[in-house]
Amino acid sequence: MRSRPLSTADLAASPLLQYWQAEAVRLREAHWGPLEDRAACQAALRLPADLQGRILARAAWLAEHGELHDRLIQWSVGARWALAILWLCACLAGIGTAAAVLGPGQVNLALALLGMLGLHALTFLIWLAGWLPGLPDSTALSRLWLWLTQRLVRGPDAALAAQAFLSLLGRARSWKMAIGLISHGAWTAAFLGAVPTLLLLLSARRYTFHWETTLLSPDAFVSVTQALGWLPGLLGFPAPDDAQVAASLGVQPLAAGVQADWSLWLVGSVIAWGLLPRLLALAVCILCLRRRLAGLAVDPGLPGWLDLRERLMPTHVSLGIDRPAPAEGRAADPAVPPPTAHGGRSAVLAYELGPDLAWPPDGLPPGVADLGRCNSRADRARIRGLLNPPPAHLLLVCDARLTPDRAAAAWLDELRRSCPDLRVLCLGGSPQRVQAWQDLLSQQAVAQAVSLDSWLEHIGTPPP
Repeated sequence: MRSRPLSTADLAASPLLQYWQAEAVRLREAHWGPLEDRAACQAALRLPADLQGRILARAAWLAEHGELHDRLIQWSVGARWALAILWLCACLAGIGTAAAVLGPGQVNLALALLGMLGLHALTFLIWLAGWLPGLPDSTALSRLWLWLTQRLVRGPDAALAAQAFLSLLGRARSWKMAIGLISHGAWTAAFLGAVPTLLLLLSARRYTFHWETTLLSPDAFVSVTQALGWLPGLLGFPAPDDAQVAASLGVQPLAAGVQADWSLWLVGSVIAWGLLPRLLALAVCILCLRRRLAGLAVDPGLPGWLDLRERLMPTHVSLGIDRPAPAEGRAADPAVPPPTAHGGRSAVLAYELGPDLAWPPDGLPPGVADLGRCNSRADRARIRGLLNPPPAHLLLVCDARLTPDRAAAAWLDELRRSCPDLRVLCLGGSPQRVQAWQDLLSQQAVAQAVSLDSWLEHIGTPPP
């Protein structure tokens, strides 16, 4: 089945994925050299004359045909699972913290507030300070998320997917927002686990609340209670009065109504000073992250994309042949019979055969075209023209003495997508090399031909 040509609608379907693919292709070419992209550039040149759109179209074609698209999707799924696991662990930690601060029955309000809000307040201030220039752009939670994603997603191009994603966030100036999403999401999950636990335990067990101090005066706790109870009071949570605060410093048990007020004051403080700030910060990070990612654009001046300008936005156009070339010394192209309806012809093609391997054999049947040998990029360009429209049956003859490389895999994949019935015939080679070719054919879901005669029988043409 032939691959569907890229269009502007395809690029608009998932802008983030398109830019991510482009960045991954750019980094891969920067690390390992240029890819075979003649067909990708031809597909991109069919789009309107827009450099950014053509760069994205070229990258989308290369990502799809080189399986990089599937690797990015796998990394994206793994990253989401890592984030879900991280948030689930934070929720369980919130449940455990709520159960620990209440204890067996005697609750020290100062220690309970410190246990529920102390680390939260410290990390929240650190996140706010992270916007100051010169401070690091990563946190322990973000590094843990990347480490967990790396453990969940293994295989080829996993590191490239992560590097491209981080590079994309850096260019969009949204990495701090992504860190905030991870951190605030984890703390929100922790408080969403802690608040119901507090309510459940306070509803099912009897607790006594009190303040304990050796150095501070009762007035200090009155001020703390009033300050922390201001925001919960706006949400409808009651706050103990001064007399109740002073009574909580004594050793005498308080009335049940006073204990209920202290429990609601504690829950209200956790919601007002813990859950709500994290929810607000999480919403701000999500909105800013979406806005900045929506403003992504291709920077043609980056290494890897700068060299594509002339190829994707050519300044000259070929006007065709000025006059016929002299007849002397012209190499005859392989004869291709005119195609029948819907590309009904059959053809054979030799791929990087050694000069000692005789090909093609004498006396091919009349209905089978010889496309010649494919040994260079120029040969590939010539063969692409001969395969339009594609033949119904194509036999690719390979030299099994050579180990299949990435270029062979890419060319095989391109032919598989173009021709309805592709088979491969391996000539020569040791059992190990033949097995390597068979593994490649199995990965590409391409059938292997035992011999030329068996292929001719397969297509219904009697051998000569």
